[in-house]
Amino acid sequence: MDDTTNSIVRRSRNRLADDSITDDALFEYVQTAIDRICLRLAVETLPKAFESIAVDVVVKMHRRTFYEGIASESVDTLSTSFVNDLLDEYADEFQAYKDRKNNVDESGSSLKVVRFL
Repeated sequence: MDDTTNSIVRRSRNRLADDSITDDALFEYVQTAIDRICLRLAVETLPKAFESIAVDVVVKMHRRTFYEGIASESVDTLSTSFVNDLLDEYADEFQAYKDRKNNVDESGSSLKVVRFL
């Protein structure tokens, strides 16, 4: 296990201090969060700037068990529906990272510079 995973596990455990969660479940949530964020960013390893988002996602994944993320609920019929994608709320951050990575500013203009010798 690497330092990034350990850091996210430690920070997630701090936020979930009052909840009982097994180490196996916590590590599974962390690895899933890291994998999904890396896929969104099209990178092999999680950038340091996205560790906080990973912690948020881990906490939401765990608490979803206890109904966090409910999009709608009906008491009379006991119907519950959840937000489909926990990463949707971070779409702007993902896009900004990808744009910076590809040297594109907010307006879509290239930040690459051509120098004439």
